[in-house]
Amino acid sequence: MQVFKAFFMILKKNIKTAVIFTVIFVAISFGIATSSDGKDSFVESRITIAVIDEDSSEASKALTAFFAKKHEIKDIGTDKEKLTEELYWGTVDYVLIIRNGFNDALEKGEISRDLLGEYKVRESYSAAYMRTELNEYVKTVEACTASGKSYSEALTSAAEALSRDTEVTFAEDKSGTADYSKDFSVYFQYMPYILISVMLSTLGIVLSSLNKKDVRYRTECSSLSPRSSTLQIFAASAVFVLVIWLIYMIAGAVMYGGIYKGVSWYAVLNSLIFTLVSASIAIFISSLDVEENVFSILTQIIGLGMSFLCGVFVPLSILSEGVQTVSRFLPAYWYIKANDMIVGRETFDGAKLAGYMGIQLAFVAVLLLLTLVVRRSRRQEALS
Repeated sequence: MQVFKAFFMILKKNIKTAVIFTVIFVAISFGIATSSDGKDSFVESRITIAVIDEDSSEASKALTAFFAKKHEIKDIGTDKEKLTEELYWGTVDYVLIIRNGFNDALEKGEISRDLLGEYKVRESYSAAYMRTELNEYVKTVEACTASGKSYSEALTSAAEALSRDTEVTFAEDKSGTADYSKDFSVYFQYMPYILISVMLSTLGIVLSSLNKKDVRYRTECSSLSPRSSTLQIFAASAVFVLVIWLIYMIAGAVMYGGIYKGVSWYAVLNSLIFTLVSASIAIFISSLDVEENVFSILTQIIGLGMSFLCGVFVPLSILSEGVQTVSRFLPAYWYIKANDMIVGRETFDGAKLAGYMGIQLAFVAVLLLLTLVVRRSRRQEALS
């Protein structure tokens, strides 16, 4: 069992990466799954501003009153040093300056940027937000005036129109069942990324180390037969893959609140199959004699790339048809299709679900066959 032991000796040096990925993944998943109260809400942002009114006119006072309803206005005077200090410490987000001539220019429809100044620490959300609201206010006043209203009426109508609350509704996601809720499905939704990352950063590196020429030649020259060596590597890999998968399933059961029930077992099976997919990806890449420091790059490219393209991070319903066409050639797409069906975003069909899982297994078979082809060709090159 020398090779079996060597596998875990190398794994011990790289296990920290798997532990970090696992802890972060479980912590974030637990937070997402437990933080939702089932209610979506929208609250308009309020910021703290200061207004320096140099015009002191009907329009400037109306504008100040308009912002007083939407934001917190803080009176800090006009001293520039004081303003700078307040902005620096964050007690004020934005300072608006209404310069002389604002009223006359607005009444004539000749408002210019010079008449509305500002102080800010740097370009920020608050500054962009205020400029947008100022532009909306000016345009609305001009539109009201153009419609035939008097200037005073236009100021009042603009403030009323822009202060009116808009009802915001969220598209209701009615997916999820008593056995597999929408919130809990998030745990399995993100699993492809973490499985690929863990397998590439641990299993891939271990196998790559064992596949190095010096190590491989030394093993082949020993009394250990190639078949025994291969079987020991396979057994060690299987143990590692199974342990990783069991850890995630146990963590999932804790979040689930006990033993999985009903359709949630399909999610468990789906995750097991994708664990095999992730392991086969790591096995194939390790057969290409990739340097260990390249694995961290490949982990991000493959893990993040497949996750964004296949609906792990962004729902498949939002992805364009072109992106979905490309993602069909990636195993994570079929994992997500299966998960969507299990949670109820797609009408449940046992035959289709089996097909989605079968396609993932087909990826496993293809990757393992490619691995055998690569290894055989390298062995023939070494012998020639």
